[in-house]
Amino acid sequence: AAFGASLVAFASPTFAADEPLDQIIVTGSRAPLAVSASGNAITVIERDTIERRQARYVTDLLRQVPGFAVSQSGVPGSQTQVRVRCAEANLVLVLIDGARANDPATGDEFRWEFLTTANIERIEIVRGPHSAIWGSDALAGVINIITRSGTSTPSIDAYLETGSANTFDSGLNGSYSSSNWDAGFSIERVSTDGGNISRTGSEQDPSAVTTAAVNAAWQGLKRMDIKLAARRVDARSQYDNVDYFLTGLPTDSDVVLDTTQHYAQLLLVTADDDAQLRHRFAANYAGSDNQNRTAGIEDVSALSDRVMLGYQADVRIGRDILSVALEREETDFEQLGPVGFGDPNQAREMTVDSIVLDYQGRIGDGVTWVAGARYDDNSVFDDSLTGRLSFAWQATDRTLLRLSGGTGRKNPTFIELYGYFPGQFVNNPGLEPEKSTAVEVGVEQHLGERFDLQLSLFRQDLEDEINGFVYDPVTFLATAENMTGKSRRDGVEVALRWQASDRFSAGATYTYVDSTASDVREVRRPRHSGSVDLDYAFHDGRGHLAFAAAYGGTRTDTFFPPWPNPPETVTLSTHWLADLTLRYEVSAAVALFTRVSNLLDADYEHVYGYQTPGRTVYAGVSVTLAR
Repeated sequence: AAFGASLVAFASPTFAADEPLDQIIVTGSRAPLAVSASGNAITVIERDTIERRQARYVTDLLRQVPGFAVSQSGVPGSQTQVRVRCAEANLVLVLIDGARANDPATGDEFRWEFLTTANIERIEIVRGPHSAIWGSDALAGVINIITRSGTSTPSIDAYLETGSANTFDSGLNGSYSSSNWDAGFSIERVSTDGGNISRTGSEQDPSAVTTAAVNAAWQGLKRMDIKLAARRVDARSQYDNVDYFLTGLPTDSDVVLDTTQHYAQLLLVTADDDAQLRHRFAANYAGSDNQNRTAGIEDVSALSDRVMLGYQADVRIGRDILSVALEREETDFEQLGPVGFGDPNQAREMTVDSIVLDYQGRIGDGVTWVAGARYDDNSVFDDSLTGRLSFAWQATDRTLLRLSGGTGRKNPTFIELYGYFPGQFVNNPGLEPEKSTAVEVGVEQHLGERFDLQLSLFRQDLEDEINGFVYDPVTFLATAENMTGKSRRDGVEVALRWQASDRFSAGATYTYVDSTASDVREVRRPRHSGSVDLDYAFHDGRGHLAFAAAYGGTRTDTFFPPWPNPPETVTLSTHWLADLTLRYEVSAAVALFTRVSNLLDADYEHVYGYQTPGRTVYAGVSVTLAR
């Protein structure tokens, strides 16, 4: 069982909505919620999908999710951004086992290029605004990465993989549980020579990421759980700087980013004897250290530390659940670097005290409604109030109707407010938070015995959107500004699943989004995107053939040629990014696999001027050492 899922298992059926465990999520509300009770579109990626695909990075899986667009600035290990429903990348909140993981030191974005899959059990994705539950960053959706935990019998499994671009990956996982405790550990290293990011030259841009994690849970009394978890990520990636003087494009550069991330979590859950009241005490820590080096000399670096203390009470009122939460979050940001034309050295802090109310109610046997509100007392910005309301109606055994709406708020990042990068960026401490209003309607329909359809229509209006790359004629640098007028995102998502037989299944998705800011199309956001996937099992399920292809439609980007030429809007072409994986279990303990990434050898760019890999081939073995 996963760490996050074990929280649901601990909750009595009165809190878990009398649903099977795999149909409960811990992300869409403050208390466990049945998937069929959510008014928002939901996608869940399970461990067996990860193993069938043999995906090494989570973003390889997210390309198949409706409404998602992944932009990678080059080869593996390069900056990778995930946009949901065309929202900016820092408007998507990422949780690891329910704890906030976005990095304040890198513009509040999550570092997707460093998230590998070996220790992941389940990924819960809830689209739509959730600031009323989770606060700033959750305007477009929430992604909860739930890690692997203890099993009922001792288990150790490992894998080795090698392939193109001198890639070598390895991982080891172990777990054990007894009647009242469980524990698990994981370590994984993914390394590659990558390739050349820039269009010219021949310099390789390698990367490597090592992830280690431990967790333990103890049920000391009948109604008490104590959980501990710690995670560390060490990563190094080489990248190319932009030549602003001659070409305006990336060029071979001796520039390296060293990143260290630390996460820690302590969780205590108690309940009364009749399970009508549950208490949850949490302490979470997240820290990052991002060191840039040019020709081996330290350049500007950014560090952050975030501590969150929280208490939550879940109260059972008949068939309904009222959750009341109190949270305090303290964030420290530090920037270090050599003093040149300006001084980047500084230390800043922000404190947010929050009160959250979330209510799950039922009307009859078919309708579930969820209402929530959040009040934030911020030490830097004005206090704010956000809310949401959703309905899910099980109209028939085959038809589920969804309706949701909410408001959101995204505070300016530390970089936008205070950051300074000599020769590149100057801060703007006068920025205002972004504010949004969104609505979504949807239907889930079972078509016959083997077809499932999910359809969602959505709209989001955003005020005071922050443009983080505005030319400042006074300093000749870029800066951040609130945009005038409204930004609007209108779209439709469609997902279809066909379970043809016990051996063969197929799926397809399609997303259309019209994303404009002051009536101008926003960059790096395709209007049309989609995916297809096929899965075939053979030889009594011992073999699996998995095919997954993601379609990226045309998108625009901005090219900044050397001064005095004005910026240009360029168009990036469409492409299909296809992967093929074959996995076969030689025995109960040994499996062999091979996969081909970018099977069609597509020539594409997600970001103008940054090359991406062509066709690559990998092969490996996974072994269960004990079970």
